[in-house]
Parts: sequence; C-alpha cells; structure tokens
Amino acid sequence: MSYLALYRKYRSTSFEEVYGQKAIVKTLENALKENKIAHAYLFSGPRGTGKTSIARLFAKALNCEKGIGSICNDCSNCKEISEGTSPDVIEIDAASNSGVDEVRNLIERVKYSPTKSRYKVYIIDEVHMMSNSAFNALLKTLEEPPSYVVFILCTTELYKVLPTIVSRCQRYEFKKLSDEELSALLINVSTKEGIGYEKEAIDEIVELANGGARDALSILDQLISFTSDTSIHAKDIESLFGLTTKKEKISLLELIKNKDYQNLVSSFNNLVSKNVDLSRFINDLLMLLKDALIARKVNTGKEDLYLSLINKYFNDTEIARMIDILLDLTKELKITNNPPLLIELYLIKLIDSNKTIEEESKKKEEPVKEKVIVKEIIKEVKVKEEPKEEKNPTPTTIIKSISKLDPIFNEGKEDVFGNKIDVAKDGESYLLDQDDLIKLTVLSNKEAKKELMSRWKLLIPFKKDPKLEPFITLLLEGVPYLLTDTILVLSYNLSTRAKLVNIKENQAKFQECLAKIIGKNIKVYALDRVESANLITLYRNLDEVKKLPKAKDLNINDINFK
Repeated sequence: MSYLALYRKYRSTSFEEVYGQKAIVKTLENALKENKIAHAYLFSGPRGTGKTSIARLFAKALNCEKGIGSICNDCSNCKEISEGTSPDVIEIDAASNSGVDEVRNLIERVKYSPTKSRYKVYIIDEVHMMSNSAFNALLKTLEEPPSYVVFILCTTELYKVLPTIVSRCQRYEFKKLSDEELSALLINVSTKEGIGYEKEAIDEIVELANGGARDALSILDQLISFTSDTSIHAKDIESLFGLTTKKEKISLLELIKNKDYQNLVSSFNNLVSKNVDLSRFINDLLMLLKDALIARKVNTGKEDLYLSLINKYFNDTEIARMIDILLDLTKELKITNNPPLLIELYLIKLIDSNKTIEEESKKKEEPVKEKVIVKEIIKEVKVKEEPKEEKNPTPTTIIKSISKLDPIFNEGKEDVFGNKIDVAKDGESYLLDQDDLIKLTVLSNKEAKKELMSRWKLLIPFKKDPKLEPFITLLLEGVPYLLTDTILVLSYNLSTRAKLVNIKENQAKFQECLAKIIGKNIKVYALDRVESANLITLYRNLDEVKKLPKAKDLNINDINFK
C-alpha cells in the first residue's frame, strides 16, 4: 500500500476524535439526536481546521446503518464514506467545477433518490470559487431540495459567498485550534508513530501551523522525513524551514542597543545567506518584543531569560517605538520586490529611533539651545530698544522691538534656524477632469507603482532639510495611487491635504522631493478618499460596458495637467 500522509492517516473517524470545534460538534450531535436535520449547512473558517472532516462525519452520522447519530465505522455506508466511494455522499471541488453547466448537472442528479442510504449528501468544498451565475443557478435547489438531500458547503473565504446563499444555510464558523489543542494533537500522533520529540520542537511546529491541524501534521510529516533518527529536534525545524533561533534574535537586538551599525548589517547578511524566512524573522522579532513588553507590565510568574535580556536592553518607550517600526515594515514587505534591502534599512532605522529617544530624554534634562538663543535676543532687544531712562516707550520703539523678533516667532518663509520654506495654503490649483483621470488609470504602470511604494519611506531622511521637510511630511501622508512616466497621483484620507498638494505654487517643491527617490522630475496630483472611490467605480462601470479607452490609443501628453 502506498504511503499515507499523516493528516489523512489521522483524520477524525468520530466526533469524539475531533480536536477543537467543541461547540460545533455539540450542536451537530444534538441536531442528530433530536432529528432536526437542516437541508443546507455552511462551514466557514481558516484552512485545516476540520471543515471537510466534520462534513464527512456528519454524512456518516446521517447514513450509518446503526441509526441516525451513530458512527460505527464498520457498516458498509461508514466504510464507503471514509474511502470516498459512497454513491450517496458526493464531494465536489468547486474550484474545478465552478461554472453554471456543472451546477445544472448537479441539479439534475439531485432529483434521484439515494441508492442505499437515508440521505444523499453533497459536500461542496471551496464553494466561494463558484461563479455568480453558478450560485444563482443553485439558489432554488438549495432553498427547497428534496427531503432526502443535504448540502454541506465549505469555504475559507466566506465574504466571497453570495449573501443569498448564506441566508439559505445554517452557518457554522470554525476557529483556529489553540496552541494547547495543537500540542496535544502532535504529541498524540508522535506517540502513535513511535517518534520522540523535544518540547521546544513541538512549540515550533505549533507556531508554524498558526492554528491549522492539517498544517501541523504536514510539518510533522516533513520533519520526520528530514531527521536522521527517530526523534525531532528544534534545530531540525530551524534548518528545514529557515527559522532563526532566539539566541540569534537576541544578539541582533543587542547590536541595536549598542548602535553597532557594522555588525548589525553583517549579522543580518549572514541570516540572508542562510536562506532565512525573512517575513517570519520579522514576525518573530515582533512577538519577542511584544512578549517582553507584556512581561514588564504583567507578572505572569514565569521567568524567561530572553525576555529579561530584552527588558534589560530597552525601556518601555524604546520597545513600543521598535514595535511600531516593525509593524510598518511588515506592511512594506507585502509590496516590495527587494525584502533584504528594505529590512536592512529598517534595522538601521531601529537604531536611529532609539538614538532619537535618548536625545529627547537629554533635552528634557538640559535647557533647549534654541530657547536660550531666543531669550538672549529678547534680552538684547530690551537693552538696545528700551533703555532704562525711557520709562514710557513710544509706539515707534515698540514696533522696532517687535520687528526684530518676527523672524523667530513667525512661521513664515524665513526662519533664523534654517530658512524654512512653508507649504502654500491657498492659490491657483491643478484640476484633472474625469476623462483625464480615467486615461491616467489606463496608463498607470502597476509594477512601477509597487517599486515606488517600496521606496516611499526613503523620503524620510530628507526631512532633515528644513526647506523640504513640510513638503516631504505632506507627501508621506499620501499613498501612491496611479503612476505613469510623467504623473504621480496620490490618495489622501483628508480632502484638505489633497488640496494642498494640488496648489500650483507647491508643485516645484514636490517634484524636487520626489526626484530624490525617483531620479527624475515628475508631476504630482492628489485625490481624497471619496474621489479615489468614485474613480474606481467609474473605471469598473466603463470596463463592464466595454467603453474604457485602450492604452495604445492614448498619449500621456494629452492629459490636461494645467
């Protein structure tokens, strides 16, 4: 007999063997006992949590020869359902049978009574893959099937299933298995297979499985094949799945604390050369910092050397700041095409963020230099412009004194601390009509936009230039929405921010800022959240009626950017 994967070999054969989903199992068992059988069920939830397994168990309980609610696994009906050969329990993969023709064939077969069972059960897996027309064809049959037919629909993406389908079914929401439930499952299977294990190895598998029983057993299966002896070890998991040890992560955090740029970059490059899973590495760092912060706030009664070290290296503010930066990094990783470069930049940013916190704490302890300078200037003005003998200064004297302080206190275009140029708040603005925006949408280069989004945070270092800082701050509030060779469209949550971008007086500075990361001058236009949503709707409507312009017929120079 060919080898059987662990997740198939140890699939639950009765409701008692099901791990997790206790509420669902209890509800179905009670329905069977009281003979309250619905005509349609909808099982939704994450992958590998038991949806199809419980659907098969329910089919067995409906058709077992010992009576409704029994699962003997000895009668011919139970055996055939287990082996997938029952003529009355039909499993359909909606991913490969998603069309309306397949559904019409199913409806035709529904008319025929079961061959040898009480109920004819249709288990439709990944039902969200069905087309709208297929769903609509199924509606009437799903609502009023023959008395001997039961539908069980399974999906991992409930939001893709039509509401009219959902409303015709009893809905059961499956949850991820807890760490304890997964650990119990892995230990049980390992014992039955005669495989030894380290507690740390089981914990690693649980973390990798992320609540999925099938994933956990698949990882265990792969690990058993990988290891050279009859036991599994944490080091084998780290080697097989490209994980980093806690010691490596703590060493990296220590380098961040010591502001050791050179060794930090070198250590990270060593991890890259070992083919470490970079997304998981960042997620592990986040989990470590989160656990350290919680351990500092809540006394769990458990001493952890690694968490103690983190709390020794960093204070609450530093840990919270690093968590914020790493959360930003996880978002950026989804759109970048060069993860190592992006992570390297963010690791350096972690050092710089802690430097900033230290500088801020020092400033609280020492007088601010700028304030001292202002006080000296005020003192000088008082001495020069308000001599002691002039007890009643004239209006002319007061005006002269105030004019000397204007450059310090005004937020105008001149600032004694850096010649700051502010963003213009009003003036003539650019305005693109709907036709031009549709043309830009058609001409937009998705790959170029992704590349720009991965480089967007590279604008941050240029905020040090006081002449560019307000413009870069405003740019960073927006999100690249459309990008052509000559025009960038940004999307903003607030219409007030979008209007500032579109003021013509500001355009030159925005182009100068973007040239820092793009390498060329490019025009900038902004939409607010409502305008962005309206543009999407218009684009889709034009696409449906086949009235979208063709990219080959358009010229970017025809866009009326005036």
